[in-house]
Amino acid sequence: MEEKAIYISIKPQYTKLIESGRKDHEFRKYIPKRFINTLYVYESSPTSALKYVIKLSDIIQSPNQISDSGYGNNEFNQGIKEEKFAYKINKVYKLEHPIPLVELKEKFGFSPPQSYAYDDRYPELTEYIKTKTNLILIINIYKN
Repeated sequence: MEEKAIYISIKPQYTKLIESGRKDHEFRKYIPKRFINTLYVYESSPTSALKYVIKLSDIIQSPNQISDSGYGNNEFNQGIKEEKFAYKINKVYKLEHPIPLVELKEKFGFSPPQSYAYDDRYPELTEYIKTKTNLILIINIYKN
């Protein structure tokens, strides 16, 4: 399947939970208008670097239920989270060399997204991630 991606910002305390496998959904208030199956993750301050590529399997809208096992999943299922969309994490890759914000701005004109930015907004950066970075698979949550 062809990769369709958005850039998003996630706080370090949540990327740590994702990296450890304790957080198996990313919760958002929105769903992009276009189909997506990949997140390019900018880890916000104090890290301030593009650090992860996350492959998604589904996006679930509340009041539909998700597994209770992950961080924040019970709150989503109970309807007490303000975020109404759960992006199901399938695989998590870490860039061997995260790209710091200074380099992102200077080389690619990148600004950390407040909500999200489609990958075609930064075509040179997207191509760089796909062809010039070494991605390390750190978590594979996929279950048939």
